[in-house]
Amino acid sequence: MVSTRQTFVLPIYKGIVKENVVVLEAGTQLPDGTRVEVRLTQQPQKRSEAFARVLNNRITRYVGIDEIIEADKKERERHSDTWFKP
Repeated sequence: MVSTRQTFVLPIYKGIVKENVVVLEAGTQLPDGTRVEVRLTQQPQKRSEAFARVLNNRITRYVGIDEIIEADKKERERHSDTWFKP
């Protein structure tokens, strides 16, 4: 008996989660509407670990909206190929 079943190897893409959105590594482009499956490559932090990280990295000075917008702009410029454009 000859098997006619084909095997498909799906590509693996890497990225990070930023504000509940998966940001793919630079150069990776997927068409809008592509269905994906996300698997964690590291254990999520426990709640106590997340709070400890925030408390250990407190912002020690006032940060105005202008600074936030500028930082966001720089981040988008650095990863312009992975962010949705308005």
